[in-house]
Amino acid sequence: MKRLFKIFLISYFLLFPCVSFCEIVDRIVAIVNDDIITLKDLEKYIKVEKKGKYLSINEYFRNIQFKEKIDFFIDDLLIRQQAKKLKIEVTDKDVELIVEGIKKQHLITDAQLKEQLKKENISYEDFLNGIKINQLKNQVIGRAISSEILVTEDMLKDYYNAHLNEFRESEYKLKHIFISNQRKDANKIALNVYNLLQEGKPFEDLAREYSDDPTSSQGGDLGYVKKEDLLPELIDAISLIMPGAYTHVVRTNFGFHILKLIEEKKGDVVPYEQVKTKIRDKIIMTESEKRYKEYIQKLRRSSYIEVKI
Repeated sequence: MKRLFKIFLISYFLLFPCVSFCEIVDRIVAIVNDDIITLKDLEKYIKVEKKGKYLSINEYFRNIQFKEKIDFFIDDLLIRQQAKKLKIEVTDKDVELIVEGIKKQHLITDAQLKEQLKKENISYEDFLNGIKINQLKNQVIGRAISSEILVTEDMLKDYYNAHLNEFRESEYKLKHIFISNQRKDANKIALNVYNLLQEGKPFEDLAREYSDDPTSSQGGDLGYVKKEDLLPELIDAISLIMPGAYTHVVRTNFGFHILKLIEEKKGDVVPYEQVKTKIRDKIIMTESEKRYKEYIQKLRRSSYIEVKI
């Protein structure tokens, strides 16, 4: 149970199926160099966030304006055009290996994967195509950006000394209410539980009654959990509360979580040599994101882009 919350990292892909409450006549909405983007293309475009959370159609319309989304689409298309120029290819075999890795990592079958995609109105073909596109993007970015990043030993040590608390071996004693996203109306159930907590209902009683966690019969008691074993979303939520308090409803790829912090134990700082690789990866990621934005702006400046909406 202590390693329940492993980071779920799934490949990004594109999808935006047509919604039932509107009928759109197809037309050109943008021109990017030699490619055109139609309204139907844009309808099919949806982004899965890096932390692995599926983005539903309802969430899409609540959180993202239609006109704003086309900028993401254009950036994506520019990267694919660069992949073509650089003769970067991703084969069907490459995609198949990634899919197999996803299934093995999360202990799911091919049928279970397809069922999850079906629930999100995502076709299996679009899922595979999205993985392929994402791999093209990664290779372009890797060739154009990451390979140029130099990280020195002094940079690593400076970061370590400035962020010592980040490398402290903390442990949390937690209680957990978990509503699986496999349940119908999981979000509504989680919000109802949260409201009951605010009304003063005991956390342990609600865990026994509602939680899908195997520890529910023990009132959701997880015991001590190492910080590195928690998903980033859960760590962020816990960092906002004091012992004795509970978090808001936290959504992850697995479902909806409410955590109660019983105690926090801060251990020793992990020695530099044990974390230097992790620091290097973090610096490269941060610098890559910065250079990616600069790279996209450079592509935009050198491209013909006409938006018609």
